[in-house]
Amino acid sequence: MTADDIKKDTTQQWAIRKKLEAALRARAGQARTEHPLSYAQRPLLLLHRMNPDSASYNVGFTARFTGGFDSAAFRSAVSSLVGRHAALRTTFHGTDGQTVHGWLEPDFAEVDASQWDERQIEDAVRRAYREPFAFSTGPLVRVRTYSVAPGEAVVLLAVHHVVCDFWSLSVIVAELEQLYLAETERRPSQLPGRNIPYSDFVAHQRELIQGEKGSEARAYWHAQLSGRLEPAEWPRFELDPGADGGGSILFPISAELADRVFALAKEEGVTPYAVLLTAFQVLVSRYTGQRDVLVGSPFAGRTSPTMAECVGNFVNPVVLRADLSDAVSFREQLGRTRRTVIGALEHQEYPFELLVGELAPRRVDDRNPIFQAMFSYQKPSRYPALAGLYVADDGAAPADWAGLTAVPFRLDQQDDQLELVLEVVHDGDRLVGLLKYRKSVFSAQAARQVTGNYLALLRAALADPGRGVAELPMASEVTPGTSRRTAAVRESVGATPRSGTALRGIEQRITAVWRQVLGREGVGPDDNFFDLGGNSMLLMQVHEMLADEAADTPLKVNEMFRYPTVAGLARRLGQTGHGAGTDPGRGRASSRRAQLAGGTARSARLRARERRVQGTDGGNDV
Repeated sequence: MTADDIKKDTTQQWAIRKKLEAALRARAGQARTEHPLSYAQRPLLLLHRMNPDSASYNVGFTARFTGGFDSAAFRSAVSSLVGRHAALRTTFHGTDGQTVHGWLEPDFAEVDASQWDERQIEDAVRRAYREPFAFSTGPLVRVRTYSVAPGEAVVLLAVHHVVCDFWSLSVIVAELEQLYLAETERRPSQLPGRNIPYSDFVAHQRELIQGEKGSEARAYWHAQLSGRLEPAEWPRFELDPGADGGGSILFPISAELADRVFALAKEEGVTPYAVLLTAFQVLVSRYTGQRDVLVGSPFAGRTSPTMAECVGNFVNPVVLRADLSDAVSFREQLGRTRRTVIGALEHQEYPFELLVGELAPRRVDDRNPIFQAMFSYQKPSRYPALAGLYVADDGAAPADWAGLTAVPFRLDQQDDQLELVLEVVHDGDRLVGLLKYRKSVFSAQAARQVTGNYLALLRAALADPGRGVAELPMASEVTPGTSRRTAAVRESVGATPRSGTALRGIEQRITAVWRQVLGREGVGPDDNFFDLGGNSMLLMQVHEMLADEAADTPLKVNEMFRYPTVAGLARRLGQTGHGAGTDPGRGRASSRRAQLAGGTARSARLRARERRVQGTDGGNDV
């Protein structure tokens, strides 16, 4: 058989395979499989319910492909990718489960941008990236190709974080390269035939929690986070007009400074991550005035090699606690960080959301529990070129991709997930910093000051690791933060309240719901929901069960953080003339929502009782 005959035969097989794939997808379109949520997914579902229009948890990849880009082949490659990964065919319903579809067509669109200028392209990509996802119908994958010239296109791939993390994005880009090559060459791809489904990880996670390893991890984290967990109190800055949402600043870390980071890490037997993290913890201490520093850090959560190629949200934030009270040298503090990180790695599988429910830290408005600052270190191993394409700064180099050239295309990720987040991206021999901040806490000028102070602290520590952490200079001094706490109940609603009798009726209804959800009897009008053992998932149940009372003035979930007492919430619900809570029958036949929440509430009551018996170490309430 000649080479031409082999090529012809391969092409025929490819055509038959494509027809078979289309037929199988048509048949699979009606298939549905129900699965429980992972602990990483549950808070994201809550946050989406609180703010369905937010793009804070959209994961994006952008690049300008040159050298003969074929949009039709890319579309087929995306479809094949979705077929390979169950997480990309998932939708979500209620607060308890997810549905994997046998087939769910990705949201793909080709746009003719040949007459657009660069600003128009950037605006279109940004709008498409920030477009909200529909959790109940899906898909949670959005792809746009903006054709700017023959064989050249700007590509956006956006996925919601509930089904994807940064590691998964690396898997996606690497697999798309192989699938795209197969499409352009009209042959089957060389990728393995089957991927482990994300539901296997969910099952593994639940087994781990119930087993001996889970008990050990739980005990470790309870010991690490014992005592008072004070929220970060930042300096008060004059905020920018219309301060809302999040901002981001991309800043270079000089080659000289990066080389010193790598050199000190090697000298001390630690990772560059530990060096950069320690400097960030010192920075947080300087800004807050606190010596007991709590910084979150996202760990990959893929402790089993079988999960390496699985797409899904595996990330579990861990709390890295630093004691800066005795002002030791940076070198000694780095050794402490190393020990803390090793312990966290060994126990990283214990879900943070579960830990929050057990520790029940006091919640202040809608601030993240336990930590408000986060540090992450991104070094993609599955597809290393993703680092440069992700930051897309001036120093990022184009990458070879499936015979094309992928040119970095900057996509601002101005999310407000936390009050302060520092990401350091390791791109080859470069380090690039990305600071994300909440605009209601930091102004743009204050955020730029943060980056300057971080670099100054890092530079001083690397120049003299034996210098005490308290003596390390910053580029500009700041006045440490003072308490931002406000009264537990904010009387910000201006409408006329209901009569005292009507308000008492609403208070009685709320008290009954809290007793049911929390599993406790002694609920007073001024008790704080979170001080009684409540958490975000239980708050969602309360929201559902009080939907009737909020019919006239729809109550958003995030408002309930602002009104965490019975009396405060009653006043919020009492700002209309319609008398909710006065009909005694409404409590008995509250609604179908109460019935749906009943099973979960019963288990929550049992866990709450166990927590009361065991004190701070009890319960698996989430």
